[in-house]
Amino acid sequence: MSADEQILQLPHISLKSRTLLPEESGIYYVVDENSIIWYIGKAKNLRTRWTGDSHHRLDQLQKQRKKQFTIYYELLPESLLDIIEQQRIEHYSPQLNGTQVKAKKLAPTERLLRETLFSLAPYSFVLGVESARKEDLKFIETSIYWQDNWRVKKAVLPLTLIHICINLSELGYNWNSEMRFLRRIFRKRSNYYTNWEFAYTYKGKPIYELAVRRLLVNGLVIEVYGIDREALQYIQGYDLTQVANVEVRAVDEASLAILKNKCLLGIGGISLAKDNQDGNCSTRGKKGAINRESFLNGLISS
Repeated sequence: MSADEQILQLPHISLKSRTLLPEESGIYYVVDENSIIWYIGKAKNLRTRWTGDSHHRLDQLQKQRKKQFTIYYELLPESLLDIIEQQRIEHYSPQLNGTQVKAKKLAPTERLLRETLFSLAPYSFVLGVESARKEDLKFIETSIYWQDNWRVKKAVLPLTLIHICINLSELGYNWNSEMRFLRRIFRKRSNYYTNWEFAYTYKGKPIYELAVRRLLVNGLVIEVYGIDREALQYIQGYDLTQVANVEVRAVDEASLAILKNKCLLGIGGISLAKDNQDGNCSTRGKKGAINRESFLNGLISS
């Protein structure tokens, strides 16, 4: 059934802008550009109900690629939600209410890691393996002090980290092509349990395209970032190792020792330390250096 004036006069927001919904209780109506009502539901918190990909009908709606959906909402107290929702559904008979929600088949995260590594292997290498940060109280304290909480998230602290560098100079492309390559490799994929996330974002977008990306999989943390051309000159050779059964290069021990003394690991990746900065391949916060060694730990497979 089509939406009438009672609905069309309500406050509304596009489906793509659903994060702007109010944090209040109410009834919502999903309506297309032809005023056809697709779904009616209730929520104690409208914004939370539609946050991210949490809504059970979102996948069905997004597959209607030729449709432009709008969420109209009617603010009501929680005590009235059940009865008003039922009245609205009976009156308008939305297309999706009462239909079965098809289970979304999600691929394991390890498959995403393997696919990513297959694409990156020719242009990347393992820098090293870092032991769980939960034992390094100084690192945790310093990270919090510099408001670099992303490095000490609760889910990350007990896990081993594998550091992987991307050498974009081996792509042989210009800057725009390199960025398109990265966006394609790390694009969000709805058919996986989890996706790569950026370390540092502003309004949902990365503040720097080469900023650290992270994936949690099989009890490991995979962190991927770029490396400056100046730092590459200190890599003397590579060994071969495996990550998720994908063969990748790893800097040899001699090269790693030099990088530890010459470079810093910041939000944009590996770069040479300046004269007034400590080396040790440290992790930089907003204003200071957090000493954190990376080390090669042999064959890694998950």
